[in-house]
Amino acid sequence: MSQLPAQPASTDPDARPTALPDQDGVSTPAVPAPRRGTLRWVIAGGAALLVAAVTVGAVRLGGAATGPAAPSPGTGPADLQIAAADPPVAPIAFTATPPTEAPVSFDPLVRIARFGRLPAGMVPRTTIVQAGEQGGYTIEAGLPNRSIGAQVAVTFFPRGAAPHRACLPGTNLVRTGPGTTPAPAGTPAPSLYGKPAKLVDGRLRWEYAPGAWAEAVGKDLAERAGDDPAANLPALAEIVRDLRYGVESLRFPVVLGGVPKGLPLAAASVTERSKTGWSSVLVFTAEPYCGGEHPFPQSTLSLRAEAIVPGYGWTGDQGNTTIDGHRAFKQEMPTGGAELAVYDNPGPFVALATSDAETTRLAGGDGLVNLYRRVQVLGTSNLAGLAEPADQSGWTTDPVR
Repeated sequence: MSQLPAQPASTDPDARPTALPDQDGVSTPAVPAPRRGTLRWVIAGGAALLVAAVTVGAVRLGGAATGPAAPSPGTGPADLQIAAADPPVAPIAFTATPPTEAPVSFDPLVRIARFGRLPAGMVPRTTIVQAGEQGGYTIEAGLPNRSIGAQVAVTFFPRGAAPHRACLPGTNLVRTGPGTTPAPAGTPAPSLYGKPAKLVDGRLRWEYAPGAWAEAVGKDLAERAGDDPAANLPALAEIVRDLRYGVESLRFPVVLGGVPKGLPLAAASVTERSKTGWSSVLVFTAEPYCGGEHPFPQSTLSLRAEAIVPGYGWTGDQGNTTIDGHRAFKQEMPTGGAELAVYDNPGPFVALATSDAETTRLAGGDGLVNLYRRVQVLGTSNLAGLAEPADQSGWTTDPVR
């Protein structure tokens, strides 16, 4: 791995508190709870980054959109016409050898791990990266065009961070049934990479680099395994043993221009296969994204772009405005933030949100319409083959301009 910090002494996370510490010793201020909407969906972290359908007020969402100067996907304003960007990091070939060092924070634009072999029928689907000392890097796999059935998620934590699931998008991806019970006491955990692993709350945990931990969880990985951790354990262990490690740039299907200065990219997700096509989320904030009693910060801007498949998600029939010929839903939040969702059907869909009035002002005001006009969806909107991965030939490694 490149440009990683020096190795720390190995530390067992179970030997220290697992509660999230305050960042810099100061609790992150709470964002007053908005109405149900894009802001809550994108900013609230947890598994929400990958929910297939969300709500804005009473409107059901799902899909993707282009800016007004982009009458068809893949085109946009002249100053946003782009070629594929050079990779922002030097690539390192992916191998079965785990890293010897782990970072203290992950780069939201960089892939550091991928699946090797998966049980028959399963495919890699989603990558989520969240920066920060309490961030994480998650890869998820499942069936190519179904939201149910076999599924696995692996989350890597930064060096020195205890495994946790609070405000971390990837750790709760695999939803298990309400009747799920933990593995029986005494269930032996397999050895992984020459070290003993642990079973913690039905999850397989191991030290993937000195002082850095990872967790894997799966369901329906074997016949009649369901949510039973013990029944899924052999297949889960085999998936973990065949993970691949390296460095390469993630590719994104969307570009956002005009991001206010002082709002760095804090989290990103890319779904290459799903029941409703591709999707991507970018979250920007200068405040600690994950930490403290109230982990979700003010001063946050979020963008979601995804493909719309006819018959799934929002049809725009409850939109309350029109933006450049597209149906849209626009609202102000009690926090002073704003939400804007614009769609084509079939085609792409865009949802923007800010957490507070100052961030809305920095984004250009006008209910985020000006910022929407700086969004460009890339590549094709051909949604004929949902079982195939998205065509990434027109995607970019540089989604922020």
